[in-house]
Amino acid sequence: MTRKAWSIAAAVIVIFALAAGLAYPLARDGVYDGVAVEGVAVGGMAREELGQLLAAWRQEYHGRHIVVYYGDTAFRLDAATIDYDLDVEATVDEALAYGRRGSWRERLKNIAAARREGYRLPVRVRYNETKLAALLEAWREAIDRPPRNAALSLAEGGIVPQEQGRQLDVAAVKPLVLKALHGGEATNLPLPVTPLYPDVTVADLRQTGISTLWSSFTTAFDSADANRTANIRLSARRINGHIVYPGQLFSFNQVVGPRDREHGFKEALEIVDGEFVPGIGGGVCQVSSTLYNAVLLANLPIAERTNHSKPLGYVGLGRDATVAFGALDFKFVNDTGAPVVVMAETAKNKLTVGIVGREPLAVAVELLSADRQVIPPAVVKKTDPELYLGETKVDKQGKPGYEVTTLRVVRAGGRELKREVLAKDRYQPENTVVKVGTRLPPFAQEQAGQVQGKK
Repeated sequence: MTRKAWSIAAAVIVIFALAAGLAYPLARDGVYDGVAVEGVAVGGMAREELGQLLAAWRQEYHGRHIVVYYGDTAFRLDAATIDYDLDVEATVDEALAYGRRGSWRERLKNIAAARREGYRLPVRVRYNETKLAALLEAWREAIDRPPRNAALSLAEGGIVPQEQGRQLDVAAVKPLVLKALHGGEATNLPLPVTPLYPDVTVADLRQTGISTLWSSFTTAFDSADANRTANIRLSARRINGHIVYPGQLFSFNQVVGPRDREHGFKEALEIVDGEFVPGIGGGVCQVSSTLYNAVLLANLPIAERTNHSKPLGYVGLGRDATVAFGALDFKFVNDTGAPVVVMAETAKNKLTVGIVGREPLAVAVELLSADRQVIPPAVVKKTDPELYLGETKVDKQGKPGYEVTTLRVVRAGGRELKREVLAKDRYQPENTVVKVGTRLPPFAQEQAGQVQGKK
């Protein structure tokens, strides 16, 4: 063999040796050396062996618990409550995947790095998102408290001092809880709570010199409906004590804020597209409607107001004001030369809203309804295969709608100063639904069968 041939053969042998050396670690089974799960070395373990090790850890994960607290309010969270569990398959897959992703150069680099420096892998866990969210919501309801403005008491007189509120930072709680459970030690975890400050203090009220009730209006609600009652009380608390300065526009949506769970509102019935359906914030419109009447009786101008699509039980026709955050608002203007304050209180099943000023109101206000017309409900028929031909049955009894004009009459010293049309409102009727039978009577079915047989 010539020298050139020997040189070529030697080069081929070297190339094959290098290739074999590179291919060996890439082709190896099991977890690569240097990989550790939660600090425990698992290098060299096959899938089944690693799975058995992690399965032995699961019971300890099931038994974990933490205690979260704010002040003297504490809650215990057991891992099993949210189905917190070690995900064996996902952890095994992650351990085996190390050094087996990317190009062969990247894989060799990672394998060498694990041997030299080690690679720590946390266990993968899983839990029930819905159950954890429900727990966080329960904690929020127990801890959250809206701030209370200083206000004049409508029932007892005198100034009721302001109160600081608080709000649980739900978004920050979740990762803290999961991290604490992952730590594995019984943990007392302080909850992140944000203080909320009132807009109006006792000093603010005293500075205005406001002390005279101009008007008030009261509506009743069903206190047995816990969620609706909570929404009424929360929105009343938010408008209570709000100062409206001369020339200022009061916006109900701006003062009360968004109606969602994050802001403390609950699910209750509300009117949407003419139907009563569950929605977050149901009951808030009773507060805006009660405020509307108090504002009218205080002889303040209305800037924005919309009636409901259906008549309501707590206030008369033409005397309601519907609101929907981001869509429908109730607004009025303080056109006087001095500030006024909105007062709102709930007691048992009554909501009272008042307007308070510095000097006594110089006029008397009367609200009247005129041109009231009844809109009869339409009859809608729908077929029913269970009823015989010719039979009908009322499935839903309709209710009439109405058209009404509301006026405000202002008098002073027995003399009429102003008579204004506030609104001409229309309330839609509810259709009567009648089922109409389509089923053939027995004798007709027999005749139809005979005819079919002759064919």
